[in-house]
Amino acid sequence: MLTILGLSKFYWVAVICTAATLTLKFNSMKIYNLITGMVLLLLASKVQAQKNLVTNGGFEDEMYGWNDGGVKLTPWDVKTGKNSCAIISTNAANWLGIDQQVVIPKKAGKLEVSAWLKTINVVKGKDEWNGAVFSVEFLDKADKKVGEGVNIVTLTGDHPWELALKEVLIPAGAVRFRLLLAMGNATGTFLIDEVAVKAIMSDVVTKN
Repeated sequence: MLTILGLSKFYWVAVICTAATLTLKFNSMKIYNLITGMVLLLLASKVQAQKNLVTNGGFEDEMYGWNDGGVKLTPWDVKTGKNSCAIISTNAANWLGIDQQVVIPKKAGKLEVSAWLKTINVVKGKDEWNGAVFSVEFLDKADKKVGEGVNIVTLTGDHPWELALKEVLIPAGAVRFRLLLAMGNATGTFLIDEVAVKAIMSDVVTKN
């Protein structure tokens, strides 16, 4: 039988086949890990982009997650789902509404704030800012207000369901934000559904 360096040619064939098999497995593992990593990265980005920071923004769990300042739920006039929030005011001297505080995600530079809103015969009080109010304000670690609150929209009169949406820059020092939806010194009916806030990470934010 032929030998190479004193070893059978069958031995060397076995060595070469084993090495080839290990190389193939190693390369396959690298490719698998690369593909898996890319898929997980894409899924993570998608989840981050779609995550709603608001708890129970569609009022499907009644008023869970919200501070209730004298409002009602209605199944009769909704944008989606089974409930919407209805703020009904008959006295323009009153301020009736809901609010929710949320921790700001790390590295967030802006917030995309939105809600579907409807008004019925909303008549403001004596001041220009009175009406059906949707706004956001920011708080620091000491629970003190940072900067001025940002008005998303103030509605009066009659409006069918429409989406109110605004990108809001997060001020320095803010660690939480508070959403406010209220009948601010006005009369009429303010309907609210699908409240949402999404974080826009600072690496894709260009601050003016």
